[in-house]
Amino acid sequence: MDDDGRPIKRIKRACETCRRKKSRCSGERPVCSNCTRLGHHCEYAAEEAPEYVRGLEQRLGCLESKLEVLLACSHHTPAAAPASGTNRPNPDASGEAQIINDPLINFPDATPQNPAHLFLTYCNFQPLPLFPHRTFLESYDSRDAEVQLAIQALGQRFDGRGVADLEIDREIRDWTESSRRMVMSRLAEGAVELSTLQTLCLLTLIDYTNGNIIRTGVNLRLAKYLIECLKLDGPNFPDNLEDERDERVLCRWTVYILETLASDGYSAISSNPVNTSTRTDVGLVACTVQYSKVWGLSRAYASAHIRADSPSPWSPQSDYSVITSELMECESRIPLKYRLHASEFPELSAAELDQHRQYWGPWLFFQFVSHSILALVNHPLLLSMRLKNFRHTMPQSFLRNSFEQITINTGWVLHFVTLLEKKGFEVSDPTLGQCVAIVATIFLQHSFVEEASFRQKAQIGYEKCIGFVHQMGRRWPHLEKQANKLRQLSNSISGGAHGSQQAWSVNVHLLWEILVSSPSKQTRHPPNDIFGPSLRDSIPQNSLRSDDASPDPEFALIGSAGISGHRTVARELVTYPPEEVQHFHNSQNQIPDLDLSGLIGNPELGISGSGGGLLQPQDYGRLIENWLNLEP
Repeated sequence: MDDDGRPIKRIKRACETCRRKKSRCSGERPVCSNCTRLGHHCEYAAEEAPEYVRGLEQRLGCLESKLEVLLACSHHTPAAAPASGTNRPNPDASGEAQIINDPLINFPDATPQNPAHLFLTYCNFQPLPLFPHRTFLESYDSRDAEVQLAIQALGQRFDGRGVADLEIDREIRDWTESSRRMVMSRLAEGAVELSTLQTLCLLTLIDYTNGNIIRTGVNLRLAKYLIECLKLDGPNFPDNLEDERDERVLCRWTVYILETLASDGYSAISSNPVNTSTRTDVGLVACTVQYSKVWGLSRAYASAHIRADSPSPWSPQSDYSVITSELMECESRIPLKYRLHASEFPELSAAELDQHRQYWGPWLFFQFVSHSILALVNHPLLLSMRLKNFRHTMPQSFLRNSFEQITINTGWVLHFVTLLEKKGFEVSDPTLGQCVAIVATIFLQHSFVEEASFRQKAQIGYEKCIGFVHQMGRRWPHLEKQANKLRQLSNSISGGAHGSQQAWSVNVHLLWEILVSSPSKQTRHPPNDIFGPSLRDSIPQNSLRSDDASPDPEFALIGSAGISGHRTVARELVTYPPEEVQHFHNSQNQIPDLDLSGLIGNPELGISGSGGGLLQPQDYGRLIENWLNLEP
């Protein structure tokens, strides 16, 4: 009853957001108080009102929601600290035991349309280990508004058609900008909390995948500096990141991963995060942290400016040698239980994989990255830049080994792409999309060789890779741009006569932009990045540092014998004798397709399974000439 003795008016209809969350709705139109407080998009089910009225209500609700956020920023008072680390509320013993022992983890208020649940399913630990997985939803409502908005913005990408849906894209942009304003308000007021650091991490990933490279660097450097000020950059891992509940520790390692995955390729990578003297099992996520460092080094390798005095790739001091050594060191620390031969991944269905995405996400990360690193550092374009100063001194064994590395590792990436396609399992880590884009450029180059079966297999591999990248582009805008660039790269290939043979050339700058995941020169400073018109218009396009590292535009596509036919290699220096090359081509039709699932641990083939997906030395003799036959 109210003060006049009249009964309180009953809410006739709850908004769709409160109804999905099973929360009490105030019923206020056009935006209820719950949605206003949390920054949610408030929408009511269709009623008798005309469609144009409902459209006006939605637009008015959006404007009122933005106004509320601006008012909140101008009169901001920090909310309760996130439940993390030692401040985390202790649930009762029975509840804790139930969460830990249940491998599927039942979340009562979780629905596929809930952005927080979508974030937990597709983003947490994929790749950023930002929040304890088991307690995330129960602590979500107590988190500060800025981190809630960033979580929603990232999670909503996995709803329906993702960013291709204009309404979803508008919601994501609204939440992102509201979260960004709250972070700036925290900084201005000197009220930085753990939630502020977590939000900076999420905004870094959002901006990077939106192509806002400069804003990405600002977010990342700010988060890293604040972490360093808190003295959270200790030398070693905790016992296990999957079970770590101190969100400060998780935030510190998230910043490190972002430094390797989303930096501009020129930034120095921090020192090795793992004490190499220890061989203890630090968990699956720690393995991804180790591999992420080598991935960051390989991205810097692709972006590096090659000087006349740069060491040869086979020199122990070269970036090529450092990366391959670091990669082998990482693999030596991977426990056997995480390697491919000990995994049930090929046999599991998509539904079974979905139930344990927090495990299979990191597992797929280092499977893809380990092969893609070797494909990238041996990429013909990048090697040609490093070999042009050693035209008459390069060893033949190095050229042959480079071609072998490309052959085997692109085959393994294609194997995983085909396997995921058959299972219908959607991967969510954007790094995997960049790995496949790199491999696609190699398949594209080999789609123009003379030998028919060789060419056909390369074309199939290219189409599978570009389909994979395009599919991931629904969630990550930068991957949709990569898919478009791959199409443009294919269209840019032109032919001409070189002596008595057909020669092909390619848009080398576009190829290089794909490899370094760089925005094109025309969109290097898009309007939605950090600079205003007066500064953006004053920056000469040819003054950008990335252009200094771009390769020589005179580049020819590589043929079936690897880089040995390129102009950076002396004519007298061949990788294969002519009769061997001819025998190699003629034998392609006689080599049956291989099933990779039968390669590992198959005693009849004599191939061991201790390599975690990387073939053993005794296996090379059987497979080294079997180009592009590594298909399921």
